[in-house]
Amino acid sequence: MTKIALHIDHIVKVYPHRHHPVTALKEVSFDIHDNEFFTLLGPSGCGKTTLLRIIAGFEEITAGQVRLYGDDISTLAPHQRPVNTVFQQYALFPHLTVADNVAFGLKRLGQSADEVKARTAAMLDLIQMTEYGQRKPHELSGGQQQRVALARALAPAPKVLLLDEPLSALDLKLRQAMREELKAIQKQTGITFVFVTHDQEEALAMSDRIAVMSNGEVQQIGSPQDIYNNPRNHFVANFIGEANILDVTAEPMRGGKCRVKLANGTAIPLEIDHAIDAAKPLSIMIRPEHLSIKPVGKKPPKSALIGTVQDLSYLGTDTQLHVRVDDRISLLARVQNDTSVEGALKPGQSVQIDMNLNAIRMLDH
Repeated sequence: MTKIALHIDHIVKVYPHRHHPVTALKEVSFDIHDNEFFTLLGPSGCGKTTLLRIIAGFEEITAGQVRLYGDDISTLAPHQRPVNTVFQQYALFPHLTVADNVAFGLKRLGQSADEVKARTAAMLDLIQMTEYGQRKPHELSGGQQQRVALARALAPAPKVLLLDEPLSALDLKLRQAMREELKAIQKQTGITFVFVTHDQEEALAMSDRIAVMSNGEVQQIGSPQDIYNNPRNHFVANFIGEANILDVTAEPMRGGKCRVKLANGTAIPLEIDHAIDAAKPLSIMIRPEHLSIKPVGKKPPKSALIGTVQDLSYLGTDTQLHVRVDDRISLLARVQNDTSVEGALKPGQSVQIDMNLNAIRMLDH
């Protein structure tokens, strides 16, 4: 049985205002597992940081409950909660050495000098900065400061570590390197990490599970693969990666299959695992990499979509194409680069578009 680290139970957060109170979180409920790298992902203003601050105790709850390993911590002050937070701004003490920054929380807890020394050394070894112990924060790079902030938060051995967009101040290459380090440290320590970000790539690369948030609500929770390949609705499909979303009408068929029609009348047979209401607006989603693009053959099949390449963008490993089928349908495709692709596809060229039917997903509105 999976052990639950955090139980978020019908959390509501309303910021009072004389005329228009703002509801930042609307009945948010889910569980975070022990030793899990769990990410709250969403755009600015979606409620993810508010929820993190509620877990930390920096924000009061309007309604609901937070339980940590079964204990209700909803009314505890931040210093009474066995959690620590790594902030976007690392807030290292500039007058203290790296070692003293890491040791700060341990000393506040009243640990003995020997315990503080041993634990500080272990944390510096964990972040591979033993030789930097006597440096001051201003003598470190951004990535090194981030690691010191992480070590300081981990030193008191919190039950849960909260991370509020800690990589956002770093450049691209350093962010990518720190993703791997954070994930490795999480697995090595066995501490549950709750990570907040608006960066989809970060979330997909690091997380065991992701909660996608929008307008104070959780839209979907799942593994990175599930969130990407099986988005539940329009918001998730659009926010995670790139997606072609097409309005369709449906004609139910037998045996878990249906036939959908695009706006131009093209029929597509699909296997579905849930009932659909053909009377409601329906959409399908397919990722750009699941479209096959090639020059139109002499006798293209009747079911094939025929379009015109509008433009191409070379992206190194692949090429991104915008293809217009007609006034109602435009598609974004990605094809792996090789010499045949580079020589065959050009703006203005007529192409045949084949869809991977197994990769098409029906979406809720």
